[in-house]
Amino acid sequence: MSASHYNPYRRLGLLALFATLLIALGLMLLFPVWDRFFNYLIAINVVTFAVFGYDKLVAPTQATRVPEAILLILTALGGCVGGIIARPVFRHKTLKASFRLTFWLCVLASSALIAAYYLWLCPECR
Repeated sequence: MSASHYNPYRRLGLLALFATLLIALGLMLLFPVWDRFFNYLIAINVVTFAVFGYDKLVAPTQATRVPEAILLILTALGGCVGGIIARPVFRHKTLKASFRLTFWLCVLASSALIAAYYLWLCPECR
């Protein structure tokens, strides 16, 4: 594939999705009594933490960086805890004001969706 056709959004996004599904499936097999959504939340947070760390690792090199959109999407899709922990641990994406604002909006949206699931949609929680 030539460099002009390379799309980091597609590659890194699919890699993160695959890793999340693989970890969630592993957790479902190891802990079958856990809620499936809880397994997903653990998986997406592990992946989000790892992707933030990878992006910080490759930042000083010529390697392809993780697009900010991928970091924010992972955060919004339930990886808010992983993102919140990763930022100070890796000292990554802590100064850029536009990222900080969008990040915290994603955390708020993610938290609201998680709360909504456990308050109204979770069949085992009733």
